Amino acid sequence: MIVIIQRRFQALNLRKWMKLFGTTILIGAIVTVVGSVCIQLFNPEFRDVAAGEWLSYILMTALFGMTFGAFSHMGFFAYLMLNYIARTIFKRPYYWVAVQGFLAVFVLIEIAYWTYGTNFPDYTYWAIPLAMLAGSVLVAWLKVSQTSAGAWIPTVFFLVAISTMESIPVFKTADISSLLYQLIPLFICNAYQIIQLHRILGPAPSVNPIAAATK
Repeated sequence: MIVIIQRRFQALNLRKWMKLFGTTILIGAIVTVVGSVCIQLFNPEFRDVAAGEWLSYILMTALFGMTFGAFSHMGFFAYLMLNYIARTIFKRPYYWVAVQGFLAVFVLIEIAYWTYGTNFPDYTYWAIPLAMLAGSVLVAWLKVSQTSAGAWIPTVFFLVAISTMESIPVFKTADISSLLYQLIPLFICNAYQIIQLHRILGPAPSVNPIAAATK
């Protein structure tokens, strides 16, 4: 099993890494700019702003989005390393899958705990966890359709736990706009990367679907 994992990591060469990194930060920039501009179009103060100021705002927002993309990429590789280490520790692959499932549920409960009774809108404590779960399940369904059934839980875990971990600073702000401003681009960047992973690594060796959980 360790040999298989090592071979899979070797497939992720520098050229593929640079392509994934570049595309991820580009997605982060696009999502952040589109979301921010759509929000500001409903802001009366921005309707009469000069074109030059709009351009400056878009460029600044794009830089923030690129930062989100780079941050997402760091979290992605942190998960790959965690996954690699966990597979060497747990003798049976489904133990690690079960741990990921438990942690995903725990993180969703933690989100509700962090946002309940705070300055966030009242619906936040259930809407954010539910939206993250729904989005994660949708991405996991797409991942499974392209790989194997063993990708369900690891994909949901990655999107829920890693996206939340990357967004911890904005959870502390108790501001829903700031939370969505950062969480949505991070989630989309993470979704893109986990979907692309099996394409980057290429065909996996024939193993048990649970063992090939993140293929």
